[in-house]
Amino acid sequence: MIQNWKRWGAIVLFFPLALLSLELILRISNPPALRYYRDVKLLHAYHPEYGVALEPNESRFVRHYADLWQGQFTTNSLGLRGIEEPIPGKPKLVCLGDSLVMGFGVSDEDTFCSKLGESEQNGLTYQSLNLGVDAYGSLGSYKRLKDMSGKIDNIQTVLFFISPNDFTMPDELRAQGILPDDENDALHENDPVWKNNFRIQFELTRISYLLQALKLAYEQTKVKFAQTKYLVAADTELLTSSPLVYLRETFILPIKQQRCEEKDEFICPTPLQNLNVVCSDSPVDPNSLEPLPETTTRAYDLMIALSKEKGYKFVPVLLPMQIEEVYCRQLGKYNALGGYAIRAKKYLDSKGIKTLDILPYTDKMCGREFTLNGKTKKAGIQDYYIPGDGHLTKLGNLWAAESIGEALKEIK
Repeated sequence: MIQNWKRWGAIVLFFPLALLSLELILRISNPPALRYYRDVKLLHAYHPEYGVALEPNESRFVRHYADLWQGQFTTNSLGLRGIEEPIPGKPKLVCLGDSLVMGFGVSDEDTFCSKLGESEQNGLTYQSLNLGVDAYGSLGSYKRLKDMSGKIDNIQTVLFFISPNDFTMPDELRAQGILPDDENDALHENDPVWKNNFRIQFELTRISYLLQALKLAYEQTKVKFAQTKYLVAADTELLTSSPLVYLRETFILPIKQQRCEEKDEFICPTPLQNLNVVCSDSPVDPNSLEPLPETTTRAYDLMIALSKEKGYKFVPVLLPMQIEEVYCRQLGKYNALGGYAIRAKKYLDSKGIKTLDILPYTDKMCGREFTLNGKTKKAGIQDYYIPGDGHLTKLGNLWAAESIGEALKEIK
């Protein structure tokens, strides 16, 4: 009997010791495949009002797991990107939005919001502050703005950057269970059980490297399964409806040949590699698009009301975040992905709010000279966006700051 108890006791002790050992191994080895996710996790903190915020007084050098970018990521005492603290009494220009605004892809001083602080608007020199946090939808942005409006004085202008991820999602991603941020907010906004579970898993994965690794593995397995399921369904449908097309696209790979004399030729706009972009000759009819979801319009209304209450200028910004839209623009054509901007602008126009459209400023992108790894080259569209990531490069943030600064001069 005693031996059985000893055996069960050893088994019970084995699992905690094994988990503790794995935790120590992960912390000591800090594998490159997980280091990026760990650093990003520790930059964030749980917030009871809007779920996730940035951890105050944090400083980390973040390197993307696929070496797509690297940079210094610092937060001030309010949990805002950048080391600079709000200067009492000085006019403030704040940037509000998701990861593009927060500045994934570059160091603190290279974000476009930081660079906007180097310019003057209407004869005033502003201090620019970055309120952006990754994965925020429209409602999260409103809650973030409301919170920070009580902590930062003399806010004069709020630049709210509208993201297509707020309320649109391609069908192939939706089929994989990936929803727009505003839809996610609508699902969980009044669900205390989900919120409590989210807080528990957030705090535990922040404390434990092992739990975070297990959560990542689980989520990536779910995505891979959904992707496989979607591809199998799509291939089955194509095979059933057009077997000859299926055979051609599956087994016959076209060989693209490049002539030697084309290697150093600069084409503007530069072709987009590995993307089959469809452009149309005419813009999308706003009346043919679905209206914005209720969660989105409610968030917009709340931000407009807050701006009137606080007395600052609320400026929604349409900063092109989809490379296909930019490419079609440079051909003098249009891309259907720009529909999100049309939908948002239509609603905001109905509320008497002027939007800042930065798409026309993409005409200045192609052919701009810049230095990369000590060499001067001419920029194509893809030099402004991190490949496969969608965030702005250092050059992209510089262009964005210049373009937004110019566009702001038109607003009185």
